[in-house]
Amino acid sequence: MEITSIVTLALGLSVATNVFLISKLRKRTNLNKYLSTQLQKFKDLSSKLRDIVVQREETFYKNLHDVAVGFLDEVEKSYLIVFDGEYGNVVSVFGDTSNNISKRVKKTELPFATQRVYSVEKEKLRALFPNLTKDGSEETQVLVSDIFIGGELKAKLIFERKRNFVEEEMDTIKSLGSFFTSFIATHSYVSNQGKFQKDMILTIIRILEYHDPYTKGHSKNVATLASLVAERMGLPDEMIRKTYWAALVHDIGKIVIPSTILNKEGKLTLEEFEVIKKHPVYGHDFLSTSSELRELAKYVYHHHERWDGKGYPSGLSGEDIPLISRIIAVVDAWDAMRSDRPYRKGLPKEIALKELIEHAGMQFDPEIVKIFVSLIEEQGIG
Repeated sequence: MEITSIVTLALGLSVATNVFLISKLRKRTNLNKYLSTQLQKFKDLSSKLRDIVVQREETFYKNLHDVAVGFLDEVEKSYLIVFDGEYGNVVSVFGDTSNNISKRVKKTELPFATQRVYSVEKEKLRALFPNLTKDGSEETQVLVSDIFIGGELKAKLIFERKRNFVEEEMDTIKSLGSFFTSFIATHSYVSNQGKFQKDMILTIIRILEYHDPYTKGHSKNVATLASLVAERMGLPDEMIRKTYWAALVHDIGKIVIPSTILNKEGKLTLEEFEVIKKHPVYGHDFLSTSSELRELAKYVYHHHERWDGKGYPSGLSGEDIPLISRIIAVVDAWDAMRSDRPYRKGLPKEIALKELIEHAGMQFDPEIVKIFVSLIEEQGIG
């Protein structure tokens, strides 16, 4: 009886030990799967860095936020706040369609902890995010991730869900914060560089407008409309930006054309017109001296080519003409027709549209004309 009891006890301990070991192994297997999945997400995140940092600010933060939410399961709501000094803006929202979110936020209105990732009581955030909790359940948990750049708080990510955030998830979000620091710093650098270049180019444009007062506002008008066309065509953000910049500088070569020719009130002679026709070449030469503007130089060079091959300076035709140059050609002609010039008054909107349509397939890419005309009519652009 005693031996039987001992054997029974031993078997019981053995089973209990095995259950415990199996449970540990299961947890370890689940953890390994989790870590493997998260590692793959980080690899995917790294590959997106090049594409995300060149996007426009609104798109950049939306994509960054979507990536963050993707690292956690069952997130109910999430908010991304980006700070500039003591104040910040809610730049992206996930899972909350209400319009009563405070867009402008002061740092001191938000919870803070020495850890980069920490949980908070949702009551501390309800004034800013009234719909933070979907059903009023006390089971929901709110997680905050603080993102610092150069020792300064630059952004906060706020997540809410019904079950608790476990240690592994908090460690993942902490690691993600380091990635986001690099993302945001790089994007900020790219944006600032772009702003500096844009300011320099706008200064040159103002010099051109002083040289040729009849083109005042023309470059900016063409740049704005050309980028709208590029966006309507579904081009990538980087292409839309290149379209804007190329259109902004498309007439830069006119700065060396004599003002007596640019501002001549009568009809140009053949010799004078040949001088005018050199402005895309001059613009190309100016821009090509900068490695960062060399690609734009190509679009400027070809913006007076024609769909039928009768344009200048290279006589390219059809789709051999760079797409951005084809967009600029249509918008440039539109704004030129609508503007007052030394030799004529600006054409009425209906006549300018008729001219574009009649010359589609000859002077202009017919598909771009179609898109541009629909844009003008839908948005009431004059």
